[in-house]
Amino acid sequence: MINKISTKLKWDDTRWYPKALFISKTVLYTSLVAFPLFCMMIMEYMNFGGYLHIALEWRSNFPLSALFGAIVVSFIFAALLLICRKAVIACAILGLVSTIFGYVNFIKVATNGDNFFPRDIAMARNAGDLMSFVSGDIPGHFWVGVATIVVWVVVLGLFDIEIPITWKIRLPVAALAVTLVLVIFSSNNRAESILSRFNMSFFNAALQSSNYEANGFVSAFTINLLSMNIERPDGYSHDTITGLLEGFEYTSATQDYFDVIVVLSESFFDVRILPGVYFSENPLPNFDEIIARPNAFSGLVYTTALNGGTIRPEFDILTGLTTDFLPSGSIPYEFLRGPMATHVSNYRDAGYRTIALHPFTERFYMRHIAYPFLGFDAFYGYEQLNERFDLQYAWGGKISDISFFETMKYFLDDALIDAIPMFMFAITMQNHQPFPPMPYEDIRIHVTSDMLTEGVLDTVTSFTHGLSDADTMLGMLVDYIDNRDRPTVMLFFGDHLPNLGGQLAAFTQTGMLTPGEFHTPEARMLMYSTPFIIYSNRELAPILPNLDNHISTYYLLPILAYQTGFYRTAYMNLLLDYFRRVPFHNARLNLPETDDNQSLANIMRLITYDRLVGGGYSVTGD
Repeated sequence: MINKISTKLKWDDTRWYPKALFISKTVLYTSLVAFPLFCMMIMEYMNFGGYLHIALEWRSNFPLSALFGAIVVSFIFAALLLICRKAVIACAILGLVSTIFGYVNFIKVATNGDNFFPRDIAMARNAGDLMSFVSGDIPGHFWVGVATIVVWVVVLGLFDIEIPITWKIRLPVAALAVTLVLVIFSSNNRAESILSRFNMSFFNAALQSSNYEANGFVSAFTINLLSMNIERPDGYSHDTITGLLEGFEYTSATQDYFDVIVVLSESFFDVRILPGVYFSENPLPNFDEIIARPNAFSGLVYTTALNGGTIRPEFDILTGLTTDFLPSGSIPYEFLRGPMATHVSNYRDAGYRTIALHPFTERFYMRHIAYPFLGFDAFYGYEQLNERFDLQYAWGGKISDISFFETMKYFLDDALIDAIPMFMFAITMQNHQPFPPMPYEDIRIHVTSDMLTEGVLDTVTSFTHGLSDADTMLGMLVDYIDNRDRPTVMLFFGDHLPNLGGQLAAFTQTGMLTPGEFHTPEARMLMYSTPFIIYSNRELAPILPNLDNHISTYYLLPILAYQTGFYRTAYMNLLLDYFRRVPFHNARLNLPETDDNQSLANIMRLITYDRLVGGGYSVTGD
């Protein structure tokens, strides 16, 4: 073949050309061994924030995890070569996937603190919506890596590098190898045994931040891929579940039904706690005044989301369950197959009209499918609200909280006319990331700090204005509640800390958090806590307080039910019992384990499994 090419090109010196071609092809064939390792290094480089020295340190500190990742990527590449035959195709596929995965992982960490999980692929249909939230600079060396892959692939194509094996051998070998791997890893026990040889475990998936830091992107992603199903908890059975609820009875309502308003305020967070950051005026005057009232119960709620991931605390609060034990990165609503018992369905079954409002697309996070299963009679997303109301946009392009309040008021007024009690769940959108710099003439609250870089200070300033508008809406809502004759109670809470600069920039630059110490309980309690308020136009029944009213998400609606005299199921009474013993706990807080903590975690694991995908035995107990 070389002679034919040489003759065809009519080279004068036919002696050196075949040698050069032979050497070039030999180098290119040899380079195929390095190609998957190069792709892996790009993913790891992005996994560690675009810091090459940290990626190299990881490879030295965790050689077995790095070796496992190299084996995984090399196996995938070998399978692609056997299937495609031509190196240009196999390299193009692996290179494209690797750069996309590395890019998405970096962006996701920068925007919401979470890594890229296998289940995120299911969100590809919402890619346009997700990209609207993207902010942060891409490390320059990433583009160098992309350019290197492109050149590498082009050269492989020009020299027509391919596997010189007939398809009758290649395809069966590829099929056999893939089948063998699937069979080996189809058993959790076999998979766990293999992972243990590389000092890894399925348990790593319980805390994803350390999973991706210790195991690297490829190995951590593989662990998550192998643990995507909700595992049946040890000891799960009808007798176990009914035994947990033994001694907890149904409690009848003791008061007239209250209208219930639950407001998830996007990224609501007391920005004033940032050290060394000063504001020309108080951005939260209404919040301060309301929490001091006698008919208010307020504190901090510990969520399972950071900088994003609204769906997690949303699910926890509405269902009384927890996302702690669901596959990492999963959308809890994707596991729903039919109606389930939730706090929403409790109100619906009591004769309430149950509605949800959100000025964003109904399909995001599969809410349009899940909400009827949770017990909502109706869900009004952006598509329907925009047709019926004069929605106004705030700076940054999101529906303003003040405008959204008017839609809430409309439905609440309707409830007064119909004389039917209302349960309303409203998700605001104005203060969703990103937070672009505001024009100077539009700035009402000037933010100053000697500790923040200019870009981060601009981000904090924009966020503060959105926070101020959320506070204004809170004041309007409380005034509206006070002027209602019908008993009305409100739960207002923030879903997670805001994304104030990539890699928690505002928090680290001010010294509120220290890089490298994000996994300490003290840091975690700062990172995963947001304010909440329960407020009513009637006196609230007192409930045993704990230190500064720090509580977990799944306690909020049982507490509200207790304070308003609404009926309580056996499961709600179980939660209230644990609230008095373990006021807050979730897997992300890294709290010291106690007997009560472990008991609560086991109960939450069992009942979440039971109600979400199991037999529903705990509902019978209610």
